[in-house]
Amino acid sequence: MIKWIKPAIIFFVFLLLLTSSLSQARQKEVIIAKCEDFTSYKRALKGIKKVLEESDQDIRVIEYLVPEDPQERKLSLEKLISEKPDLIITIGSKATKAVSQKIDDIPVVFSVVLNPVISGFVESMESSGNNLTGASLDIPIKIQFEKFKLIVPHLKKIAVLHTPETEGLVKNSQAIAEDLNLKIIPFLAASEKDVPKALEQMQKEAQVLWTIADPQIYTPQTTQFILLHALRNRLPVMGINPSFVGNGALFALACDYKDIGIQSGEMALEVLSGKNTRHIPISVPRIIYLYLNLKTAEHIGLEISPDLISVAKEIYR
Repeated sequence: MIKWIKPAIIFFVFLLLLTSSLSQARQKEVIIAKCEDFTSYKRALKGIKKVLEESDQDIRVIEYLVPEDPQERKLSLEKLISEKPDLIITIGSKATKAVSQKIDDIPVVFSVVLNPVISGFVESMESSGNNLTGASLDIPIKIQFEKFKLIVPHLKKIAVLHTPETEGLVKNSQAIAEDLNLKIIPFLAASEKDVPKALEQMQKEAQVLWTIADPQIYTPQTTQFILLHALRNRLPVMGINPSFVGNGALFALACDYKDIGIQSGEMALEVLSGKNTRHIPISVPRIIYLYLNLKTAEHIGLEISPDLISVAKEIYR
């Protein structure tokens, strides 16, 4: 009887190892959801799929377009849930909002999302506090201010227009600015009507304007008004994105969307390997490009160093 025990134990252990191996080898299902088909989203999607396809994990990818219509979206998300995927990857804030409001029991990795904390998707950049994590578009404020100092000599005072919704971001920026011997001068605009008065005041108190992603202020019409005012008054502006530079801002910083997708893909593999989303910090862009408007620089009487010009991704003349 005893002589059969040892072989039985060995066989039992073998079965356990085999079961574990089969479980690990099970094909994982990943749904990639988006609401729009922007060029930036396509580049991020390429990055995500590159990482997943090159992984040694067996992953089945399903692309999903979330409808705009609320009723269709509801039915679409219910169908998505019924698929019981191992992971959902969202591209863009709209898709992330739609999925996060409906799903809290499936891990979600977002991509191409700006201000995920202010948007309410996560508790902090260090830990989401929920079933989400992901790759943000948030270029660190310190990097933004350091670049501002390189481009505008003797910079000391930076103006920023904001609404109550972005007040937290402005407060965080003040401490970062102090470490760089800079002072943030905030101008609260409860609505677009407050913008002209704020611009007049900042002309007296600040040297430059730092724009932040606040959709209540930077509508197409108001953005045009702000940039025209800045040009007339020779006020250097750091734009939110390259389109601002094309419309007269002095410069802007932007990320590489494919690499943002790659970052999301890398996080997805961590989640599929068993890591909890709460333990994966929100990432920031690793590749940052500089866009310069030399025509604006000449107009406001600012000389840009050849070193900066040589590393610019795109130059407007």
